[in-house]
Amino acid sequence: MPGTTEPRKPASGRLFNYANNGLTIAGAVLTTLSGLLIVIFLLAQLWGGLDNPYIGIFAYVVLPFIFVLGLIEIPIGMWRRRRTLQKRGATEAELTAFPTLDFNLPEVRRVALVVFALTALNVVILGAASFFAVDEMETVEFCGETCHTVMQPEYTAYRDSPHSRVACVDCHIGPGASWFVRSKLDGLRQVWHTALDTYHRPIETPLHTLRPARETCEQCHWPNKHHGDKLRIFSRYGSDETSTPSYTAMLLRTGGGSLDLGRAGGIHWWHIYSDNRIRYLAADESREEIVWVELTTPDGQVRSYARDWAEPPAPETLAQARVMDCIDCHNRPTHTFHVPAKAVDWLLDTHPELRELPYFKREAVAAIEGEYETRAAGMAAVRDALQTYYASSHTELAQARGELVAKAAALAAQTYGRVVFPEMKTDWKTHPNHIGHDDFPGCMRCHDDEMSTADGAHTIPMDCETCHVFLVEDSPVYPELAAALG
Repeated sequence: MPGTTEPRKPASGRLFNYANNGLTIAGAVLTTLSGLLIVIFLLAQLWGGLDNPYIGIFAYVVLPFIFVLGLIEIPIGMWRRRRTLQKRGATEAELTAFPTLDFNLPEVRRVALVVFALTALNVVILGAASFFAVDEMETVEFCGETCHTVMQPEYTAYRDSPHSRVACVDCHIGPGASWFVRSKLDGLRQVWHTALDTYHRPIETPLHTLRPARETCEQCHWPNKHHGDKLRIFSRYGSDETSTPSYTAMLLRTGGGSLDLGRAGGIHWWHIYSDNRIRYLAADESREEIVWVELTTPDGQVRSYARDWAEPPAPETLAQARVMDCIDCHNRPTHTFHVPAKAVDWLLDTHPELRELPYFKREAVAAIEGEYETRAAGMAAVRDALQTYYASSHTELAQARGELVAKAAALAAQTYGRVVFPEMKTDWKTHPNHIGHDDFPGCMRCHDDEMSTADGAHTIPMDCETCHVFLVEDSPVYPELAAALG
């Protein structure tokens, strides 16, 4: 009748009426199923049942996204349902969007309790998923295995490195929230390039956005705690029939220390410790060609070195100068791709029985340096090359020492797999190592006797004794260190 006010539907009735649409129902289904799966994966994680990075991504990145998407769909569907009812001429009582929150009414208390309980459950699920998502994304497996092709070279080298028990994030991110956020934002860019297959091959180095080494490397390696000399023995093997060994022992003047401690000097002190300060300019992005160096000594003297003095660099150029730190020399502290000759030297060091095979080093190096389409094809080809050589050129030996030949072929193939990655166009040539000056310029980028001050009074030295002292050089037998040091 005209003027008659229809009784308002109960709040629960209106909510169920609004929820009676496909979008809201789909959102509820998505949220419920994804929530249950997240809980299941959380329990599996706590019980040690998750060890696959792809499962971790699905459980803590994909499922939470679906969970939130479902939650968003629920109110959107209800809002669209209400608009549809309005267009159909539903009464105002039926369309009242918000019930009166009178907690004296049992029905309102029941609805509020359900909403509160579901909200609390959602917060717990999303909070736990977020925690495990961050934890998952900081694992070595996530960094190395998720983008398998892209990170295969770095991950393979990492597992064979001295830092194989140090998590990737400890060096690439370090402590603190600011660099964590920055790295995740940068990670979105990397994911985008990976998805579109537009990433660089090989991965570009050096990383110009890498956190300063003083904030990462020096969490463990303190320059002022390193001082004195370190003894190193280098084993090299010839390419002759017996892979003849040659040993060199030297004292490396690694140095360090501090003037405050009354003892300082050597490589580390001169190059990176705060008693001295070195800046430099490179002519290329890879920092292979150093064109200008500035040294500030503890007493405040400033010296600038260059090869061809014309005029000092412009102020805007000097503003781009890099302060030298650990990474400028230790540029491959973990991801090292060894030169094949030295990789095979290591094999002969750890498996001396391989010297019983004639010309092992020569044949192994030649096979590893070959050109192959893929890493798998290269490993197979290296293995076949060694086995074919001994089967054809040393038939009797191959028959008598078949197990040794098979072992040698397998080890040579594994060595190829550690240093060459055709799919990523990565090998020892694309990632030079700046430590030393044996295979790449390294130290000689500056210490080439050509960088001097403008007046010629000071030159960056090239003298061997500056950085190391030879105790034994090219010895055919392993050196007797007591005699060498005596």
